[in-house]
Amino acid sequence: GADAVIAVNNQAGGHAGNLDPKTLIQTIKQAISIPVVSAGGVGCKAEMDQVAAYGADGFSIGSIFIASTEAGVSDDYKKACVEYGAKDIVMTSKLSGTPCTVIQTPYVKDIGTEQNWLERILNKNKRLKKWFKALTFYRGMKSLEKAAFGATYKTVWCAGPSIEHVHAIRPIKTIIAELFSEKHG
Repeated sequence: GADAVIAVNNQAGGHAGNLDPKTLIQTIKQAISIPVVSAGGVGCKAEMDQVAAYGADGFSIGSIFIASTEAGVSDDYKKACVEYGAKDIVMTSKLSGTPCTVIQTPYVKDIGTEQNWLERILNKNKRLKKWFKALTFYRGMKSLEKAAFGATYKTVWCAGPSIEHVHAIRPIKTIIAELFSEKHG
């Protein structure tokens, strides 16, 4: 009974899939007949056109809007999206136990992106796994909430590689206009 499906690919900010946009969209399009909305990897018109050529019927775009004047996140989070780029995006399992893309800030470099040996054991234990995942998820979401709304030296910010196209904090209206502009693709 769904009207559409959102296909979260490996270019998404935050929790990302493990397939590239082309493979994911084309695989899903072969299996279903409802619209496929692609999530991940779109930050300019050229990328939007490319993902549409893969067969996407729509787009779920998020990371480039973090640095909008209207976004209700900390100024430091917005500035990070301006100052860092695609090469600074790393995958981590420390926040929720599930792969998640974040900006590799000095703090993220310091804490690392992989679970430690105890976390890995607890994450694989059949009896404890669901409780450990719930605790890890809760702790990770609290960290993200603190980072998004109030900067600390322990800042972890979710974003995808499309922040490469973010060069200033701008109004959403401007970001959307640039998404549809041939000059910015």
